[in-house]
Amino acid sequence: MFGRLKDLIRATLLLTVLVAQSVSAQTQPLRIFHVMSFDSPWRWTDGQFAGFKEGLGVVDAEYKVFQMDIKRYTSSEDKAERGRLARDIIDTWKPDLVYLSDDAAIEHVATHYGTSPLPFVFSGANKTLEEHALSGRSNLTGVLEREHFVESIRLLRNMVPGVKRIAVISDPAPHFKPVIDRIHAGMAKLEGVELVRVDVLERYSEFQARVKAYEQEADAVVYLGIFNFKDDQGQPVPYEVVQRWVVENSRLPEVSFWIDRIHFGVLGSVTVSEREQGIAAGKLARAILVDGVKPAALPVEPTVKGRPAINLARARGLGITVQSSELLSAEVVTDFQWTRTPK
Repeated sequence: MFGRLKDLIRATLLLTVLVAQSVSAQTQPLRIFHVMSFDSPWRWTDGQFAGFKEGLGVVDAEYKVFQMDIKRYTSSEDKAERGRLARDIIDTWKPDLVYLSDDAAIEHVATHYGTSPLPFVFSGANKTLEEHALSGRSNLTGVLEREHFVESIRLLRNMVPGVKRIAVISDPAPHFKPVIDRIHAGMAKLEGVELVRVDVLERYSEFQARVKAYEQEADAVVYLGIFNFKDDQGQPVPYEVVQRWVVENSRLPEVSFWIDRIHFGVLGSVTVSEREQGIAAGKLARAILVDGVKPAALPVEPTVKGRPAINLARARGLGITVQSSELLSAEVVTDFQWTRTPK
């Protein structure tokens, strides 16, 4: 009798421990690891992350963030090493989901977990899964970044009707090649507009010379990658320096596709929304973590919502009068980033 009572007490205690462990496991915050291809603070990166949290909704989550900072770590060896450091954190911290922003994080992190059950969600991808050699991956889904080229040129021509010849310039970062391909494809939708040059350059001095030469060859410029130009000593030139030089030395109106460029002096664009990118990715993560949907069952699609933006200081500097109808429908920037007093 006494032996049976001891067995019963032991079994009851064991059941209590198991139940407590189960409840504890269920109440632990979800671990979400965010790998940024770029760095913070930066509106494009921070806006994606804020949007991700918004899209994820009310979820008890613990976040850890790693910045690959590829604007500073520019060589292929540096990027590979930054990816390795991010993977080390994944392997030790063991998150429930990894959120990747932009192509470098996809290339240097996600590609190493092909057979892992760990889910990955990305946003800001210029390359498709096929171009990343990740087609058919069961643990991966995300949001493609698709620039609004045709809409941006139409906005530019509303402000500067005489624009007919377009030049495109970029650094050699590989994720801008598909953007250039889409620009070529989009030209068919722009009647009366000609793509006269596409230049992919490595040296900052080459970039400066080309931009000055465009004044005899083009009516406007599309600026893509400006993060990886090297000076005469082989060191990267900060993109803020590149953009300010353009404002101070080029008389041609320009477009780009990201709101931070508008703050640094690009005349106008229908911008890719970093917030919408993040929100879409956060909704995918919620479907996986809360609703139990498999990543492979969630389609990889671009966001479609862009937002017009205009820099009035650049317009004034170029002698362009922007109609009120354009201003009312756009995000209006009234100065240049470098003129603002730090708080």
